[in-house]
Amino acid sequence: MEQKYTDDTFLAKWLNKDLSEEERIAFEKTTAFKDYSKIIKKMERFEAPVFNESAVLEKIKNKTAAKQKVRRLIPNWAISVAASVALVFGIFHFMNNDTVYETSFGEQLAVVLPDGSTVQLNAKSTLSFDAEEWKEGTRNLKLDGEGYFKVQKGSKFTVETTSGAVSVLGTQFNVKHAKDYFEVKCFEGKVSVVNKTDSAILTAGIGYRKIIGNSSEETRFETSGPSWVSGETSFVEVPLKHVLEELKKQYQVNIDINNIDVNQLFTGSFTNKNKEVALQTICAPMQLNFKIKNEKTITLSKK
Repeated sequence: MEQKYTDDTFLAKWLNKDLSEEERIAFEKTTAFKDYSKIIKKMERFEAPVFNESAVLEKIKNKTAAKQKVRRLIPNWAISVAASVALVFGIFHFMNNDTVYETSFGEQLAVVLPDGSTVQLNAKSTLSFDAEEWKEGTRNLKLDGEGYFKVQKGSKFTVETTSGAVSVLGTQFNVKHAKDYFEVKCFEGKVSVVNKTDSAILTAGIGYRKIIGNSSEETRFETSGPSWVSGETSFVEVPLKHVLEELKKQYQVNIDINNIDVNQLFTGSFTNKNKEVALQTICAPMQLNFKIKNEKTITLSKK
């Protein structure tokens, strides 16, 4: 019954406020309405010059002519993510004295550390620590991927990545480490960041970002926690290639690129719950076309 609500003609009528009162009331009761409304609200938070909300909405409306269908917003494998409820997926195992936690594509994992501190791991991430050293008071964790840490008051430990280390004492922060990309955001307390070339002390609302080829930079944000925990992946002036890498982690897809400048900056967000909606919100403001060849392959091209 909800298929018509994800048809581009219907969505264009909704965006233009051309629905009848009966159609509007019926649509607002669907999951499609909730997801599209959430995406539009996310768009309103970004002010970078590369992002134009009106242009994005216009691009979605213009897709009417092509009659491209949008599948239902919640695939069978997807689970709605509530900000107050941690997803418990992934696996953990032991290697020598190391305790290792891992997540796969599109998964999150809630981890409780021995001191009561917690870590929420994003998709395709690995967290490990030496259990014996932890007992002795040496609390060093190794992270590859992304994790949101809530450290118990008075508990001190260090998060190590190949791009840099983050030392904390009773705080909340997010660490994202990927190829050629390293970012730390402090949500509460104080965080020390050290890498091979520089260092920084972060307080609440301040972030640190280092993209290979660019100088490190201080970022500022206003949010109570990382958006990915509640099912949205957000960016502010991030090269498109890193945006596409995050898309791959959430949906386990291969992306073919035809003469696209992957260094152009993207500001916006995409949903972690529906692949086609995510592609629309990335491609529309970047003037790109997308084609889903099969469940695992996507082709992007210039318009």
